[in-house]
This record gives sequence, structure tokens and C-alpha cells, in this order.
Amino acid sequence: MKLLNKTLSLCEHCYRHVEAEKYIKDDSIWLHKHCIAHGDSWHLVEPDADFYVNYNYRRQQPTNYFIEVTNKCNLACPHCYQMPDNSSTDPTISSIIEKISTWPDNGIAVSLVGAEPTVRKDLPVLIEKIKKMDRKERPIMLLTNGVNLADEEYAKEFKDFTNLYWTFGLNHKDYQGQKVRDKQIQGIENCFKHNLPVKNISYTLLDLTQLEDCIKEIIDFGNKINSFYRIRCGADIGRTPGGDQIYLSQLLKNTIDICNNLNIKLTHHPEHGNRAHYAISMNGIMTKIIQWPDVKTLDLSEVQTESIGDMLPNKPPSPLVHQVILRDGFINKKLPMLDTIPDEWNNNYGLI
Repeated sequence: MKLLNKTLSLCEHCYRHVEAEKYIKDDSIWLHKHCIAHGDSWHLVEPDADFYVNYNYRRQQPTNYFIEVTNKCNLACPHCYQMPDNSSTDPTISSIIEKISTWPDNGIAVSLVGAEPTVRKDLPVLIEKIKKMDRKERPIMLLTNGVNLADEEYAKEFKDFTNLYWTFGLNHKDYQGQKVRDKQIQGIENCFKHNLPVKNISYTLLDLTQLEDCIKEIIDFGNKINSFYRIRCGADIGRTPGGDQIYLSQLLKNTIDICNNLNIKLTHHPEHGNRAHYAISMNGIMTKIIQWPDVKTLDLSEVQTESIGDMLPNKPPSPLVHQVILRDGFINKKLPMLDTIPDEWNNNYGLI
């Protein structure tokens, strides 16, 4: 057994911050943690130690901040860190503007997320208010399932905004069924019709049997749809359908095998990756192969997202995956927030 580094994680039971050590053990990567209330525990981070140790990525500053604008949704996806509550009340526009105004005035993009941001009735008004803030202009990105954009009149409400981009959670065609899929495709078509830029298209897989269909569709869409695609398997955060844990090395290996079988040229692009995002191109089409950690395997010494999250009441912004996991404990599991991330760990992206 070899110690790789000491780090900070979370207790899987009470979600308090705990010291941890990362080891190579039995040709795998393990995280050992100690909680003052729940004792010691060991967790498998990655079954392929060679892949983990030899995977190098370029440490980068984040490209955006995440802020929630609603906890409501018009779908019930098999995976959802949010676990939407359609009886909840949306945060006010003034509270969202106030939170954004506490961030550094650095012009970094803001991602408006939900559950599903397009179910918010005053979304165009919110966007306009953000754009009128007396600070450096921030690009705005909306993370959507795209269903409401199938209504062309609704999509047209956003056509006059500049520096506004969309990310679609398109997923596999069987993930939500054909009726939902048809609306999502129509939403993408309406975006193109009215010059609403689509920045990313993301696929979440129920299991690895869906991977080949998604790769084929990405190759078919090509760069005419958008410039970046993402393929991920769900992490054990919020609502999940169960099943075997998929690790990044497994998802990547299956991707490589499928590309080889289909004569698709695959190239690694470490300059675009991080610990949880393995960046490749398939026939020149940029794609990220993604597997997030969960509360058991979170390692805050590693950069595991591209974003800073600001989702928790009276808590500071921090790396997105950390915020999402804490949110799962606080909102979905109704656990108390026992502590705050220590200052030295609050920002591991080098912004400060």
C-alpha cells in the first residue's frame, strides 16, 4: 500500500468535512477517511491505479459559476442531483442578483441551472436583470433539458439576447422515451432557427449498453450542432436508478473499443481535461468522457469540475461537485450542515 497524498473529503453519513488519505492498494485507488462521529472508512475511487496515476491534466481556472434559479422541473430523469420539488418557491430575482453581486467582478460566465430553468416564468426578465448589472458583463449559460424550447414562440423570447448560450441534456433516446426526445430535438432545431447558440450537448447513460448509440449520434451531429459534447454515467448523488458503479477508466475503455470498432479516430486532449473529465476528439469532434465522484469518493485536492457552485444558503462558493454533494445532504437528505469548508480548501482553482 502506497500513500499518494493527504486531502479533504466528506463523511458519507453526516457530510461533515473530514481529513482523508489517498492510497494505491491492490492495484486500485482508495480513499481512507476518519470522521470524529462515524469513525474510519475505506472507499474505492478507481479500480485501475495505472490509469489514475498516469492520467495527467492541466490545472485550470473555472469557466463559470453555477447558481440555481428554480427547484422545479418538467421531467423526472432517472439521475438527478437536484431531486426537484414542484411545490417549491423560486428564489426571487433580487436574491439571485444579490448573490451574483457578491462574486468577484471578473466577467466569468454565470450558468443558470435548476432542476429546469425554463420552467421559471420570468426567466427572460431574470436574464435581462443580470445583463444590466453594473459590473463586467458575464456570458450567461442555461442548462436545460430543452423540452420547453420545442415551443417556438417560447424559444423566440430569447432571440434578442447576446452572449447567451444553451447546454442541452439530450441523453440517450431511451433515457426519457421518444416523446420527450422528439421535443428535445425540436428544441435544438428552434435554437438554430432563431440563432440561439448551443454550447454543449450532454448525454447521461443508464448503463454502458447505451454508449454506442450516443457515440454514433455525436458523429452524425458533428460540429454542425455545437462545438462540444459530453458523455457521462450518473454518480450516486440525489436520485439514481441503482446498478453497478461505473468508473472513468471503464467508461473510457468502452469508448475506445467502440471507436476502434467503428473506425472512428480518437485523440486525447489533456489541455481540456480534469480529474473527472477525460477530453477526447472523435473524428475531430470534441467530447468529454465524464465520471463525477460522490460523497464517498470526493477528493478536494483534485479539480473535478470546470465550475464554482454557489448553491448553499449562508455558505461560501466552492468547487461545483463539492456544492452539489453538500446540497444533496442538506436539501435532499435533510441533514444539517455541520461545518463550512475550511478557507484553505474553499478555492482550489487558483482564483485567489
